[in-house]
Amino acid sequence: MPGLENLFSHETVRRKLVEAREAVRLCARGKGFYGSPLNYAYQYWLRDVVFSLPALASLGYWERLKSHLSMFLEACKSKGRVPAVISRLGGLTYPVNFFRMLRKPSLLTGYPIKFMLPNVSGFGLQPWTGDSQPLLLIGLYEYSQLTGDVGFLEDWREEAERTAEELASKVDAEGFIRGSGWMDAMANYVGKPTLVCQLLAYKALKLSGRNRQASKLKTLIREAYWSGEKGCYTDLPGPEGRMDALGNTLAILYGAASPREEALAAEALQKASTPYGVLNIQPPYPEKDCSQKPHTYQNSTLWPMVQGHLVLALAKLGLKEKAGEEFMKMVGLPGLNEWYTPDGRPKGSPNQLWTAAMLLSAWKATAETAPSG
Repeated sequence: MPGLENLFSHETVRRKLVEAREAVRLCARGKGFYGSPLNYAYQYWLRDVVFSLPALASLGYWERLKSHLSMFLEACKSKGRVPAVISRLGGLTYPVNFFRMLRKPSLLTGYPIKFMLPNVSGFGLQPWTGDSQPLLLIGLYEYSQLTGDVGFLEDWREEAERTAEELASKVDAEGFIRGSGWMDAMANYVGKPTLVCQLLAYKALKLSGRNRQASKLKTLIREAYWSGEKGCYTDLPGPEGRMDALGNTLAILYGAASPREEALAAEALQKASTPYGVLNIQPPYPEKDCSQKPHTYQNSTLWPMVQGHLVLALAKLGLKEKAGEEFMKMVGLPGLNEWYTPDGRPKGSPNQLWTAAMLLSAWKATAETAPSG
């Protein structure tokens, strides 16, 4: 593995960055971005684009980002609810993708087909995930900040204020936001207050100026999710909670953790990282609890989207050598798949949008922290 100072001249890195930019280009279709060109073709996902937004903006996809976000803002305005996904072909999207994947059966082995059905019957709404409202706010505010397009925010000010007020009211009334968040196929998270949902809500409340509710939620997060015994934040409150890799990185990146918690969480994440990257949940849940076998899909596997956030978090803390090491683990994985087994075998969809985008964001973070010549 090359040292951080040699990343710029490493041919493998250059090839991987070219591959990532090409994957993004393949996903840039229709009015926005598909989740991937195969498994998630014709599907405009809000979650995937918001997590990918900094990289996509840096690549100059400003108008396509605006168009993608506008679809969800229009849906929010007309239906009063924020969908998680908008399908370009409507109800035909999932049958079309299923038959396309039959040409390469290996893709289906790691793809929970039953996951398609609620998205069809619910017209893209995922009420069990709980993260669509905060994601829409984060996307709107971050797009405006990164591009300087304040007019876009003003155009949707009414919807933004209404959505922010609804989110703030939930925190006032219930404290926690319930939902599985991005781990939308994990049955044990349905109706539960997952850590990532709280952190997304915290960031959305801060961006929208709901500082009182943001402060309340930050306190609740640190009281309920921090495990002194484990030295990290857990996916759910209580002693049975698992280490949530994305949640810990977001706590660092969003400023929800104290300096001491940041240091301990970073140490725990580095200790937990395997030669191929950090598993999203550790240890895995039994299949009877979450409906997924251990080390399958979202139950303790490698997600480059999560690994990219680890690189960003380490870079933010000034751990530039460690960030570079974790970045090179991303580079070493074959392809740009949705997820990987713990031993680094690619699974899910190839050329996944947020995999490619987070690789580019992780590269930018390591490049910015690299020593100057």
